[in-house]
This record gives sequence, C-alpha cells and structure tokens, in this order.
Amino acid sequence: MLLRAEKLTTGAVAIAHDDGGRTVFLPGVLPGEEVYASHLTERRGNLFSFSHEITEPSPLRTGPGCPYSSVCGGCDFDFVSAADSAALKEEIVKDNLKRIAKLEELPQFEPPAYTDEMRYRARVRVHCSMKDRKAGFLKKNSNEIVHITSCPLLEDRIDEEVFRTGEALKRCRGMMFSKGVNRKTGLVELQFFNGDDRLSAESEEVVRTVDGISYHVTAGVFFQSNPTVLPELFSFVRENVTGDEIMDLYSGVGTFSALFEGSGKRVTAVERQKECLRLASLNAPSASSYTDDVFAFASRTRKKVDTVIVDPPRTGLDKNVPALIESFDPETIIYVSCDSVTLSRDIPFFKNHTPVKARVFDFYRGSSHEETAVVLKRK
Repeated sequence: MLLRAEKLTTGAVAIAHDDGGRTVFLPGVLPGEEVYASHLTERRGNLFSFSHEITEPSPLRTGPGCPYSSVCGGCDFDFVSAADSAALKEEIVKDNLKRIAKLEELPQFEPPAYTDEMRYRARVRVHCSMKDRKAGFLKKNSNEIVHITSCPLLEDRIDEEVFRTGEALKRCRGMMFSKGVNRKTGLVELQFFNGDDRLSAESEEVVRTVDGISYHVTAGVFFQSNPTVLPELFSFVRENVTGDEIMDLYSGVGTFSALFEGSGKRVTAVERQKECLRLASLNAPSASSYTDDVFAFASRTRKKVDTVIVDPPRTGLDKNVPALIESFDPETIIYVSCDSVTLSRDIPFFKNHTPVKARVFDFYRGSSHEETAVVLKRK
C-alpha cells in the first residue's frame, strides 16, 4: 500500500494511517515522505512496516555519513542534517507533551542545542569477539557483531586507540577475561571514555574538562558522552536555578552539583551508586552528598529548598516521587530527562508546579535519542 508519513514519534519512527484508519509505524522514514509498504506486521492493533520503498523522499533527507550505516545498530537517524535532527526531535518532544502530559499550553521552548561536529562522542561501548579477535558494534536487531575499523562519531583518540590501532583493546585483554562473555550475545563488552590526556577503560579513573570544570569520571559510570553540547545544558541549568538552597537528585558523579562550586549556594546531592558518590566528592566537594535511593531519601527528609534538579534514569520517576519533591516547597524544579515519554508521564504528577520553559539537547546526532530539560515553577 502507498502511505504518506505524517509525523515522527518516539524513536524517530514515522507514523501514517491506512485507508481503515489504522496506525502504521515506519522506521527510517521522514514526515511527508511517500512510502510503498509491501510487508506489514500487526502488533496490538497497529501495523509495522519493516520493508518499504520510499517513493517520494523528503527534501530533508541526506545520505548517511558512515559506511556501516546499513548494518550497524548504533545509528538509526543518520539521514538528516544536525540542525534538522534537532528540530525534528523537538517536535517529537512537543508531541509527547501534548498527547501524554495533555498540556493545554506547552512551555516556552528555547532553540534546540546541537553540534555540527561529526566526532563528538567521548564514550563508547565495544563488543569484542574473543574467538575471531574482532571488535565492533551489534548489527541492527541482532546479537551478531559488525567488525568496525573506524567510527566517524568518536573523538579522534578513542577511535584511534580502540578501532584504528586496537591499542586500547590490547591493553584491556586481561579485563576481557575477567569480565567474561555475555551469555546473550556470546561477546565481551568493554566501555571506554576519553579523558583529557588518556582513555578510561571500565573502572580506570580519568579527568575530563567540560566548560572549565574538571570532572573525575570512569568509563563504568554515567557521564554525558557529548562534551560539545553539554555546556549548553550547563548554561540552561545555571540560568534557571533560583535561590541558594539546591537539591540535586539522581546526582551521579556530581555533574550538576559541580556547577555551583564556589558560588556560595548550598547543594544537597543524592545518588544511590557509591562509586558515583565517590567521584562526586571529588567533583563537588562542598556539596552534602548522600548515598541513598531518591524515594527513600525524600520520604524521610523534611527540608526547605529553593530549587530541585532531578535527572532520573530512562524509566523516569516513581509515581510517588513528584509529591515528595514538592514537599520540599521549591520555587523551581528542573527536570532533565533522557526519555520524553516518561517525562511527559511524570509532569502531571507535579500538582503544585507548572512547566514554563524547555529545551531539547541533541546529544546523540545520528541516533533517535533525545534529551530534554524542563523548568517547572510553583503555581
């Protein structure tokens, strides 16, 4: 059947409707494109097309910038420019806020942040075959390895040492044996992060300077992998914090807490992973840090704060956490989210705050991943 893609939904998957009004999901298609779908699969009343021909391409469509694009599962949205990628992801976020959060009025969106640089990634997870002595990424929808000799998205040092020369993999051969094989894939997974002067492999500590702040990190903990766009998020948070009492929930390695070192502001940081808190004590030594689950901490804490910064995992907040956050009586809540679906689900649970400002950060050009920060103000 011939279909006309209407818009993108989460995962940068286009949707269309057939003659009977059923929704058809079209991976790899852009809004406005005409598609001839030859094989459709029905799931829960919706149709999915995994085999289709684009008969009328969008003017936004570009060629992929990577020779592995057709097989590698790392990038699923590498056929638009950086500017168009950011703009399209902003539309996905807005659509989720309308449909899921059911906001009558959207917050004011600042222009999305993105980079034109190709080699922006400071982090990589590599899959290694001990049998074939190959390293790479997984194929699309598969546990098979794609042997990679160079990744155009990685910062030069990490690409050089991991793929072009393999020096990092040689250095980590002992780690491969100690980690063991993933039973699902039959491969060994290693994580690398590019510090200022050397690579971190797994738990090796390095320093990475971002926006003038020196962060102690390892490849085994979470830290944003796009140091080029990250300062834009820092600026958004700094500009929207109110008052001097700040609570940083899901604080990780102190990424946001470190922004206020030397400012005179008092930061309370909460993170359940002990290794993250150890690094946070180096990155934000003046913060009062607690190793705890956010729900447990908020349940037993009675404290008045001016701003709460919350940056949860992709699963979002437990449904009882928004009320606990509001019990701290903050003027401002800054919700940083790596999944606009759970973000949109959570926002209505904030009964005493309303979203007033937002910005999308395209940290992962070439992929469908989007990051959003929303400022909520007390009503």
